[in-house]
Amino acid sequence: MKKIISLFFLLIVFSCSKVNIQEKNDTNDLGDFSSFIDAKSLRIFAKEGVSELFFKNVGKAYEAMFEDGSKIDESMRLHYFSTSKSKYVYQRVGLFAENDPNFDPGTPPIPFDDNATDYIWEIKEKGVEQIGEVIEHLLHTVTNVIFYLAYSNEWDYNNTSSLLNKAMHESIEKGVYDISSYDEIKNDKEIYNKILTQEYAYWLILAEWDYFIIAGKKMEGISGNEEFTIGTSLEIASQLPLGHKLYKEYIEKILSIPDSSTIKLLFPN
Repeated sequence: MKKIISLFFLLIVFSCSKVNIQEKNDTNDLGDFSSFIDAKSLRIFAKEGVSELFFKNVGKAYEAMFEDGSKIDESMRLHYFSTSKSKYVYQRVGLFAENDPNFDPGTPPIPFDDNATDYIWEIKEKGVEQIGEVIEHLLHTVTNVIFYLAYSNEWDYNNTSSLLNKAMHESIEKGVYDISSYDEIKNDKEIYNKILTQEYAYWLILAEWDYFIIAGKKMEGISGNEEFTIGTSLEIASQLPLGHKLYKEYIEKILSIPDSSTIKLLFPN
């Protein structure tokens, strides 16, 4: 009974969350996008065809990563929000279009420019597949764009001495992170470094949050998967001390672990 009441309360809270969609009109230039929402100082643009419910729920999922908690450093979180807003960081949302040669990624309106990474796709598969899609690409924006801009010394993917790079190489050298699937982009050093660290940070956070099952990323027989073999916070702490340090000194002080019941309500089966 308590669980039912708790889930009902979460549903009420998030249905009342103020994530308002702004539509494109004659006085509201959105570039090649049809609408936007603002969530925790992040501008999120949607392409034509994205459902209103899904679009709002992406914003709510992002907001769920910023609950209050005893481990949050308010000054670091404020700096994160300030950087996101002042550097015009944005996230893009679209209907699933992988391998579509006619897909146009679109140009955002001025002053938004290059401070974005990849798309979040609204896909046909619901439940864990959609959860994994949303969480992964929100975290790419968090780490590969905002952390990179806000904490450039330790989150610079091109600096071999940054804590991010040291932690990533620790996971590679210990056989936890298999980067062989990215060999085809090795010739472009900057893109290669960017993608490797982006995916590493995503796997690290997913494991620290104990979210591999929730996001549909766990393989049978191991706690992680073939690319990142460990998927729990206990394993990260015991096997990857530099990765755990990166998490404790930055991620844990700014992000909260989103309530899994909330995320499942936003993206149900």
